[in-house]
Amino acid sequence: MSTIARMGKNDSRDRPKSRPSQADPFKALTWDELQDWAGAVIVSRGQRYQRSRLVQDLARTSNGGLVAWVLGSHQYATRVETETDELVAACTCPYGGVCKHAVAVVLEYLEQVKRNHTIPTVAEQDRRLQLLQHDGDEEEWDEVDEEDEEDATDEDFMPTRERPTRKTGAATTGAWLSFLEQQTQSQLLALLKDLVQRYPDVRRFVQDRHNLSAGAVPKLVKSLRAGIAALSAEPGWRHHWSGEVSIPDYSRVRDRLEALLAQGHADAVVEVGAQLLEAGARQVEISDDEGETAEEVASCLDIVFRALPQSSLTPAEQMRWAVEADLADEYELSRGANAFWDRSHPAEAWNGFAEQLAQRLAQDRRNKAQDAYSGNFRRDRVSNWLILALERAGRREEVIPLCRQEAERTGSYLRVVEYLMKDKQWEEAEEWIRKGIVATEKQWPGIAAQLWTSFREIRERKQDWQSVVTLRAEDFFLEPSVQTFHALEKAAQRAGIGPKVRVAALQYLETGTRPQPSTQAWPLSESELKPTTRRLPIQPPMTDVLIEIAIAEKQPDEVLRWYDRRKPRSRGWDAGWFTEDRIAEAVVARYPERAVAIWKQLAEAQIALTKPKAYEAAAAYLRKVGGVLKQQGKEQDWQGYLAALRLAHERKRRLVETLDILAGRRIVDAK
Repeated sequence: MSTIARMGKNDSRDRPKSRPSQADPFKALTWDELQDWAGAVIVSRGQRYQRSRLVQDLARTSNGGLVAWVLGSHQYATRVETETDELVAACTCPYGGVCKHAVAVVLEYLEQVKRNHTIPTVAEQDRRLQLLQHDGDEEEWDEVDEEDEEDATDEDFMPTRERPTRKTGAATTGAWLSFLEQQTQSQLLALLKDLVQRYPDVRRFVQDRHNLSAGAVPKLVKSLRAGIAALSAEPGWRHHWSGEVSIPDYSRVRDRLEALLAQGHADAVVEVGAQLLEAGARQVEISDDEGETAEEVASCLDIVFRALPQSSLTPAEQMRWAVEADLADEYELSRGANAFWDRSHPAEAWNGFAEQLAQRLAQDRRNKAQDAYSGNFRRDRVSNWLILALERAGRREEVIPLCRQEAERTGSYLRVVEYLMKDKQWEEAEEWIRKGIVATEKQWPGIAAQLWTSFREIRERKQDWQSVVTLRAEDFFLEPSVQTFHALEKAAQRAGIGPKVRVAALQYLETGTRPQPSTQAWPLSESELKPTTRRLPIQPPMTDVLIEIAIAEKQPDEVLRWYDRRKPRSRGWDAGWFTEDRIAEAVVARYPERAVAIWKQLAEAQIALTKPKAYEAAAAYLRKVGGVLKQQGKEQDWQGYLAALRLAHERKRRLVETLDILAGRRIVDAK
């Protein structure tokens, strides 16, 4: 491909670029410049290619560039040159520009230079140059580099820039469509006969259309049902180690459903849809793949939901069919229902639908062996649909009575509180909150916590700031954090007692002792609503919270005071590296030496893990060290520190490469 990618156009960092005015600009390249040009991911891939000796027949071009064959899933011609202080690349691979093959060519050349090998000059008529010159003129590129495609789906190896794309689709479609339009009827018939004989899928497609036109709908439906039963009998699976995969192919089912719908047999499609949902759900439940089986089933059900409004069912019956599908679906197979519900349905349909759902709720008889939570959840789903139907039918006055009825039966206290708050029935909402907290705090503490939040929101709407402060204080004592501290302080300021509350709250973080209510130091009474029990034990002083508060309030002296008092931590997964990094950021302006010391400690802890990912994390901290030292005019100290790390870890090749990048060393100088 003739795509050209350029180096460092938007790089604002102050670093030298390659210098084409020199005899050999490639020798001046540093690792940092190479990564700026291609991105760290592509450089890493290029390194693998170069080390695997996949670069062959390396040669120089007449203008000082490089050209080579690079082996991948195919053999690619790759060229890299310098133009006006920039690197440019072209490659016949699908990526086409700055790709791993181009990086591999540059690295192979520099390796040859280090070994003092002579590089030949390519002939003007070389096949590689011809391919690169004419590659951009090709109409299509159907091949895909399998490794590129596999890597692009891995989050750890995503390219740092958007992948170049080829223009496909419209122009190609226009070509074959124009060809078909120019054929006579007899020529088209001959072509179709040939396709039917050659391709079984085309033959089956034509046969289905024939059966429909001949009125053989029952026969087609019977065959369709049998196909669904056969397809859904076996689970889909994907073996992650061997790469083997077995995913059911529902394309024939989709084609037949589309054919039925196109010929006006929507009832047949909906009838088959019920079987498809039931069988598909069973199959997905026993499948072990990455969602492919569910996608196959859902794509068929999309057609069923398109058929639903065209069926002979009444609008209310259509709604009930869609709801039953939703209630039976635990795997998001009924996504097509969204389009159905987005349609406009008349109020009388919603009214009839509401009556059906109300009758269903009245007839609900809970199985004693049924799990209480799952039973409540299912009943709440039905009542949610009923609430929607009542609102759409203009019967909103029935919603809150229904919510009251269901709250104690299923524990849906949040819902009744939500609707009471919408109607500004504050007192009754608070009554249900109190009742709900008592009923749920032991078994469902998450619901109790949300009810507590709703109670505070009601007091905020009433602008009862004294009560709000008391509630915010309980939040703070329950879960001390920078967020709960500042929320408490803000509420206290609204109530006119900000300074006293702040002092007492900070003292609590230091000592762990709650202030006594209704005293001069704590001008708040006991909370009228008690929160849920504490989840974690309190161990004063709560240095992490005090540090976070000092960082948020830009108090570097306080940050260091509490950081120095914090207990030493193990260097495991809970070591708090992110917090320490933020500590260094918070104090670097006033105490650069302390910040540098923290970043060095973090970097060296990552290096000790001896993992490539850890080296990348270490590099981030080391860059910050380098930034501070350079700003202080201590470039020599910076290079000396990197040299010491390189010497201490000279056996760690990946780390040494990372250190070379940070040091700005030329690639050709690296060991």
